[in-house]
Amino acid sequence: MAVNKNALLRYKTIDKCLQNTYRTWTLADLVAYCSQTLYDYEGRDVSVSTRTVQLDIQMMRSDKLGYNAPIEVYDRKYYRYSDPNYTITDIPVTEADMSVLTETMEMLRQFKDFSFFDELKVIINKLQDKIHTENSEKPSIIYLEKNENLKGLDYLDELYQAILKEVVIILTYQSFKARQPQHMTFHPQFLREYNNRWFVIGLVQNEDGIRTLALDRIIEIDYDLKIDYQYAQINPPKIIIKIR
Repeated sequence: MAVNKNALLRYKTIDKCLQNTYRTWTLADLVAYCSQTLYDYEGRDVSVSTRTVQLDIQMMRSDKLGYNAPIEVYDRKYYRYSDPNYTITDIPVTEADMSVLTETMEMLRQFKDFSFFDELKVIINKLQDKIHTENSEKPSIIYLEKNENLKGLDYLDELYQAILKEVVIILTYQSFKARQPQHMTFHPQFLREYNNRWFVIGLVQNEDGIRTLALDRIIEIDYDLKIDYQYAQINPPKIIIKIR
């Protein structure tokens, strides 16, 4: 079930409040704290109604989001968790969740050569630890194509950075049909994996149309910072890979 960001912020705020058992929490208190959280997040006054928080509590109590939060009312006006150790951030991982995590882990590991994935290594390791501690050792059902030694993968991150920073590159490239390598001024637009090979799609300076270049045919990459980067009107999912 899709949940918007403001709703998630309210759920987390209510959860944080109810974890604090050193004070009592009325509905008005929860409304005030949710309003303050959204103000801090958006930088403007956000009116959270009593009805909204009541619906939030109802949603948290249900299994629609997997929370099943044991929220109870006592003395007719105060809210608390019947289990003082409960928190929505520590809900059990289901078998279906574990399957998704396992396959996601395998997919993420294929992109370890990207520099921005360095920041995710700690998270990936934690996920892996969670999978191994909560799931019995079983053979994978889905096997993803991967070849970490595939020629050209060392250019993957360099090309990614060029696209991200909108930098024009000078490629030394030799297609399968060419006897000699050629030099081209290239405006890279996006990267795509197809049939266990990586390709960079973009524009060649002073040429019409889109070019698809295989990373394993790239010999060298240089940069031309004097040329303005050109954008191409491309719909990546609809691009048909035509190798040249």
